Amino acid sequence: MTEPLNLKYRPKTFDEFIGNDAIVNSILDTIGTTHMYLFHGPRGCGKTTLARLVAKELKVDDFDIHEVDAASVGGVDAARNLRSMVYTKPMSGERKIYIIDECHRLTAQAQDVWLKTFEEPPEHVYFALCTTDYQKVLPTIKSRASRYQVRPLKRKEMEKLIDWVCKEEKIDLDKRVRKEIISEESTPRDALVLLDQIKDCDPKDASVILSGISEEAGKTVINLCQLLLKNKKNKWAEIVEILKELNEDEESVRRAVLVYMAKVMLGSKEDPYTASVIVEEFEEPFYNSGKAGLVMACYRVVFQ
Repeated sequence: MTEPLNLKYRPKTFDEFIGNDAIVNSILDTIGTTHMYLFHGPRGCGKTTLARLVAKELKVDDFDIHEVDAASVGGVDAARNLRSMVYTKPMSGERKIYIIDECHRLTAQAQDVWLKTFEEPPEHVYFALCTTDYQKVLPTIKSRASRYQVRPLKRKEMEKLIDWVCKEEKIDLDKRVRKEIISEESTPRDALVLLDQIKDCDPKDASVILSGISEEAGKTVINLCQLLLKNKKNKWAEIVEILKELNEDEESVRRAVLVYMAKVMLGSKEDPYTASVIVEEFEEPFYNSGKAGLVMACYRVVFQ
């Protein structure tokens, strides 16, 4: 089974980590001098990845990297049970690390349980706490950690990442599609998941899939668009079957059709005139007409 791009290209060394250069340099300069790291920032900015890279830089064996979802150990009893395991020796090697994801989900009582351990950890134990809600972490825990505010990648950094992956994977990415993948809100994980979905697509097909509808519905809409463009007799029966199969929100389908036809008009070898006719029929929103509006727009294209 092919490995997803977002997993395949997750940084394995600090050299591969794009962005947040000051943080990376600070970690490398002080590695091993602190037993507790606190990474905070928005979803998908690389907090957990940085924690794993710290573990690798500390030469912690995979068996001794313990990733914990704070929600699962948020209670006092669970926190005490986990804390008792901290004092055991590593399974292999000399060190072990506990990566606690979304640490703000630890209750105040559970955070209190950890305070003494965080303050005086065993020599062989390291902690990396990650959170999207820095304000909810107790000040006493913040004061004991080396704190790093991780920011999302800038657009140029996202472009560097996507271009690198495309080069490695030999993906010929259309410039307009590249722009659609790298939105202002996207994270590296989001962008690579989208790239995985459209890497083998024609640019106009990719634009439909990126328009916000589900991948399965996107393929159905692409079939609908291709059929609407064809100068083919008796195609209405085929279109009817597609419309029966299509359960996506009609307004989302309308916008996806417009995206596809715009790509046709901007340089496809297909008929731009027919595409312009389809655009005219799909100009009006389907908020009120719903499925009937979608069916009627297709009907007018075929029987005009």
